[in-house]
Amino acid sequence: MDLSQSTPALGRSHLLVRAGEQVCALPVAAVRRVVRALSVHPLPGARPELAGLAEFAGEALAVLDLSRLLGAPLGPHPAFPVTVVVWAGPLERREAVGLAADEALEVVLIDDAAVVPGAGFLRGDAMVGARLVRVLDLERLGEDA
Repeated sequence: MDLSQSTPALGRSHLLVRAGEQVCALPVAAVRRVVRALSVHPLPGARPELAGLAEFAGEALAVLDLSRLLGAPLGPHPAFPVTVVVWAGPLERREAVGLAADEALEVVLIDDAAVVPGAGFLRGDAMVGARLVRVLDLERLGEDA
C-alpha cells in the first residue's frame, strides 16, 4: 500500500513524532526526510522556537524546535533525536524547514473526521489508539510569525 496516498475509508498518512511530552502527526506528503538530529547553529536574537540554522543537502535550513512551537512540557531525554525535514507553507510558497523532535515513532492513518479542530498550524487533536495526537497543518506553519 502506498502510504502517501489517502482514501476516504482509511484517512491520510501521518508520521508520528514525539516532541517533549506530546506526540505530533505530520502529513507524510509534506515529509522530505527524517535524519539524525542535525547540528544546529543558534542565531542571536532569534525567537525561542527557532533552534537555528543547519546545513542540509548543501544548503542552509532553518530548524524549528517542535516542542517550543507547541509549548510542550519537556519529556524524557531523547535517545535518538531527529530532524524531520518538511515542506512548510502554502504550495505556491512552500519551503524546506527542519523540525527538531525527540524521536520518530511510526506512520499511521488518521481519518479527517476524527480530528477535533484546532487553530493556526495546529489542525487539531485526534486519538490514535490510546494516545492523544496533535495533528499539524504544515501549510499554515509560520503564518503567525
